[in-house]
Amino acid sequence: MNNKIFIKIAWMFILGLLAYLLFVVFYLSPKVNSYLSETEVQNARSQYNKLVTIINNKSRTLKEDYLEKFTDNMRILLSSVTLGKSGFIYVFNSQGQVIIDPSGEFESQDLSKLILPSTNNKLLIDEIKNAHASRQAFEYNWNKVYDPYNYSYKKISWVEYNKKLDWYIVSSIYKEDFKSFVDGTNGLILNISMLLFGILSVIALFIGIKVIVPLNRMFQNVQKVNPTSINNIDSSIKSKDEIGFLASQFNSLLDQVEANKHNIDEQVESKTKEIENKLYYDQLTNLKNRTALKDEIKENDFVSIALIDIDAFDDINELYGFSTGNLVLIETAKMLSEFANKHSVAVHRIYGNVFALVDKKMMGFSRYNEFIEDLSKLFKNNPVLLKDLDLEISINITLGISIAQDEPLKTAGIALKKAKKNNMPYFVYNNEIDTKEIIKKSMYWREKIKLALQNDKVLPFYQPILNRQKEIVKYETLMRIEDIDENGQTVYLSPYFFFDVAIKTKQYLSLSNVVISKAFADLQKTEKMITLNLSFKDIMDSDFNESLNKHLDKVDSDAKERIVFEILESDYITDYRILEEFIKTYRSQGIKIAIDDFGTGYSNFAHILKIRPDYIKIDGSLIKNINEDKNSYEMVKSIIDFTKALNIRVVAEFIHNEEVFNTVMELGVDEFQGFYLGEPSPNLE
Repeated sequence: MNNKIFIKIAWMFILGLLAYLLFVVFYLSPKVNSYLSETEVQNARSQYNKLVTIINNKSRTLKEDYLEKFTDNMRILLSSVTLGKSGFIYVFNSQGQVIIDPSGEFESQDLSKLILPSTNNKLLIDEIKNAHASRQAFEYNWNKVYDPYNYSYKKISWVEYNKKLDWYIVSSIYKEDFKSFVDGTNGLILNISMLLFGILSVIALFIGIKVIVPLNRMFQNVQKVNPTSINNIDSSIKSKDEIGFLASQFNSLLDQVEANKHNIDEQVESKTKEIENKLYYDQLTNLKNRTALKDEIKENDFVSIALIDIDAFDDINELYGFSTGNLVLIETAKMLSEFANKHSVAVHRIYGNVFALVDKKMMGFSRYNEFIEDLSKLFKNNPVLLKDLDLEISINITLGISIAQDEPLKTAGIALKKAKKNNMPYFVYNNEIDTKEIIKKSMYWREKIKLALQNDKVLPFYQPILNRQKEIVKYETLMRIEDIDENGQTVYLSPYFFFDVAIKTKQYLSLSNVVISKAFADLQKTEKMITLNLSFKDIMDSDFNESLNKHLDKVDSDAKERIVFEILESDYITDYRILEEFIKTYRSQGIKIAIDDFGTGYSNFAHILKIRPDYIKIDGSLIKNINEDKNSYEMVKSIIDFTKALNIRVVAEFIHNEEVFNTVMELGVDEFQGFYLGEPSPNLE
């Protein structure tokens, strides 16, 4: 056989790889660099604009008597925010007086006399005013705290002016903050490309020198076994070299593979549709449900929601029975569907006796008055008619309305609670409802987290996970803060209370460092496995990854095989390529991968086939009532059937009683977790 074709392929491979490297260095890397840098600038500008909007909105109704208190509140708010890595937002008046200085840099300074370096004696306050007048970003040279005499660092500022307060609201960010964000990515691309070049070059050389002889022997042996098969070469293959021979041998195999692939695709599509139908549709009313609404909110920039609560629905159940109550819900769904079609909105059943009308086309504020009035009349003038029972039931409704808010479902829920509490027919959410509470909560928990970190009060708790023989096989690591309650008793606070604040105040990484460090230390005290919860935001955070790797460097290779990373499937995962690369990196070190909260976001179901996790943990909302809820039972059964076919182990959480445990045991779940089997504790074993 002629070996030249293999050598040609090897050289073509190397030349193609060189072309790829040139493409990476001279085209791809600069493009990625520019895109990431611009994205960071836009993110910082968006954060700045939101804060300016808050100040402007709240100042419109501000009375002079409350100016000082308002200024204090804004000082607290701006002090809790950073733009980029180290940027701040300052406030000056037109005379150059410093109103708010989060960094303390301009304390006791008069900006009307402060000259910008290297600008021919230009005053800082004049440049700020000029920037606002021109509506352009303001760039200038400045120093740094650790380099006070060097004014060569480039900064960029955006300027907005509040006429009522006579406030210039000025951002101040070092431009190198944006560049530093992309440097690591740029270097990573080059390093990976160089590593890939080296590895594949070795492979190509190996093929060219070492593999040809045994391949020839293999071909000769195959010919002896089946000498007539060469006649089956596909007509599109004309050559009689090694490639032609391989084509003839694999022709029938490829047909079989294609047939198997087609069958698998059909099975995956069928099972996905079956599970999506159970996940996204309410089985009683056939309306889309809360999960479907959450996905729609993610896919649309502006969503308005009217939550509809049937008043005193418990009385209907008690008076007529639950089966009649279900009929009322079905007829209500039909009435709302007709109403939704008339007004070009969508209708969902959220839970129980709460429905939602969803506007994704922005009908406008003026039409909402008519919309609300028509909706109120719908039930006031039309009792629910149950023909089979010859029964009419009059119902009243309460509305909670959110119009174009950032979190429409959450804010509509807040509005609904306020309407119910104040016995109002409806209430429209506005930002001022919870702004003060958010600021107050942020200040309280920021200080509590700070003290907990300083006093070593942050610690991991461990909840046992059992196998089918009721033996502990692993522990889930949970974060807790040790505290003292009003009665002087020691209590342990879960992240439910402080997680959101920790993210906003940039304390989350410090908390994670403590928990991961202590968990890896405790790993040496047990032979069991431990799991750590990671979000997609953690995976995207370079600082978190750097910290995680430093902790893992202290763990020996045998112990790493007892670590499981639980990745939240319910997170809004924006780039599965990054997730797959993350999994590949740590799986190569022996670390196991679990997908947590599985069953809450099947829009990405097909990616499970690519990720192939070691474990899937079914979301607790599907487990907690599985012994009573037929829909949950069928959905969990479908998930288990699918994952078993992929040889993935299944974990059920939220096992809170014996009935639930027996039900999931019968379904074939591999591992179990919940308060019925063991509560979280600071101790292992």
